[in-house]
Amino acid sequence: MVNFEFYMEYMLKPLRNLLRMLAILSGILLLMVAGFFLFLTLTEFSPPPKLAPLITGKGKTLDRTKRIFTFFTWNIGYAGLGKEMDFFYEGGTLVMPEKEQFDRYFGGIKKTVLAHDSADFIFLQEVDVHSKRSWFFDEYSALSEKLNGFFNVFSQNYGCRYIPVPLHEPMGRVKAGLATFSKPKPESAQVRYFKTDMSWPKRLAFLKRCFILLRYPLDNGKELVVLNTHNSAYDSTGVWLKKELALLDSTMQSEFQRGNYVVAGGDWNSNPRGYTTKNMISGDRATLVDPQIEPGFAPGWEFVFDPRYPSNRAVDKAYRKGITKTTLIDFFVVSPNISVTQVHTIPLGFADSDHNPVVMTIRLK
Repeated sequence: MVNFEFYMEYMLKPLRNLLRMLAILSGILLLMVAGFFLFLTLTEFSPPPKLAPLITGKGKTLDRTKRIFTFFTWNIGYAGLGKEMDFFYEGGTLVMPEKEQFDRYFGGIKKTVLAHDSADFIFLQEVDVHSKRSWFFDEYSALSEKLNGFFNVFSQNYGCRYIPVPLHEPMGRVKAGLATFSKPKPESAQVRYFKTDMSWPKRLAFLKRCFILLRYPLDNGKELVVLNTHNSAYDSTGVWLKKELALLDSTMQSEFQRGNYVVAGGDWNSNPRGYTTKNMISGDRATLVDPQIEPGFAPGWEFVFDPRYPSNRAVDKAYRKGITKTTLIDFFVVSPNISVTQVHTIPLGFADSDHNPVVMTIRLK
């Protein structure tokens, strides 16, 4: 007679061993995941609300009687989003450029920036200093070395030791920020972080957005105050944008009420007030983006942009003129005591970045 209990024990033992092994492996996996998130939390880039950045470089002392200034702004896309590139987070498949592509993109960026070094101020966004996506090349130092007639201010707004997505090719280490280059020496520099309260753990791998504020005393007792900003993307609800614009608006209005001249520029990730898709002449597919800037932001101030050309393209696919969605999100906002004499977008066809640069000349009233 077959011993039923012995038979069941003999048959179930391998199954129990397998389940025990799976439980151990699951526990190890959970510990690894928990340890990974603990590591990211302990090493999280968490800046204070405001700080005084280092001012380096060798420009000149400002002529305090000067009343005409030229500004250049460009999101250089860390030299990783030229016309052949798409981006996985926005519907594409690619994570970073090949080394040859990166060298070509950064070479084109450097050439364009240096071609406009007659500007008094150069605002750059998405400047990498130590990131896998840009082959760990220090773009800020390389540009600072070439712009040797400028004072330089850098502010980190992105720092993550290891971004684990996409799983097949993780982004890895990212360290990047904003860079402002100024021919006249600023009297002071300040960085303000928006603190949009993104929830954990999402905030561990996202930007800590900010703006750089520089000030320059004039002979009439007032100051020229310039702000380089990079506002939130991926903000379909508009909550982050609303908080960011509230801080910008209060800062800008406070300076203007003191009689100062205020210029804010950069990548706003929103269309400027007055923008319409009907005026574009480049042959690109023009679109609007959400969320829109609310009417209460900077009332009576001028939104300065070139309506003829797009400043940004979608990166779900490689760029194709007339097919790829484009829009205008790079512009300036100036206080009522400033008149704008010229503004134009440089139509580079998104050759080296997913943005085109914008140049503006102003006169202080």
